[in-house]
Amino acid sequence: MATRRLTAEARRAQLLSVAREVFAEDGYPGAAMEKIAQRAGVTKPVLYQHFEGKKELYLALLDSDMSRLLAQVSGAIESAHDNPSRIRKGLAAYFNYIEANVDSFRLLFRETMGADPEFRESIDRFHDAAATSIGAIISDETGKSLELAELLARGIMGMSEAAATWWLDRKQEIEKAELVESLAELAWRGLAALPRRKEDE
Repeated sequence: MATRRLTAEARRAQLLSVAREVFAEDGYPGAAMEKIAQRAGVTKPVLYQHFEGKKELYLALLDSDMSRLLAQVSGAIESAHDNPSRIRKGLAAYFNYIEANVDSFRLLFRETMGADPEFRESIDRFHDAAATSIGAIISDETGKSLELAELLARGIMGMSEAAATWWLDRKQEIEKAELVESLAELAWRGLAALPRRKEDE
């Protein structure tokens, strides 16, 4: 039976999807390009037409997944009308993404830890962009400098990543809505303890 031909863009998306599964199963060191090609139903030369090697494929996957996650969280933050809602909606979008993309989350925040410097740089770019968005909320609420606000934002991000890892490891024993609400309250109570902007005093 003839295989349906895909456009280059559709084939690339399919290969990334298959690669995500294989990397999540085998880790970066154990994942083989041959296995990715076989599972995608293509030959290795076809795979190499789209990606020069395993490293390039993994970097493309990281960039794709981080862009999707950042767009989802940023969109949620921008749709809210006050700072408490921005924190809550941002966290909800983050956990919605994780729930729908478990393999992606494990690649983003586990597999790359301590790995190739280029992988870490890719993750760092995501962290920088997310800290900028969240830091702007904190600075607006407290009047703190953007540098300090982004540092506090990284604290919220670290808390969220640790909670997400625990949540997945424990088979999601706590309902997502309860987890998001609890984290949002914890984060907001912490921010509320900081001095407010002078015009609000």
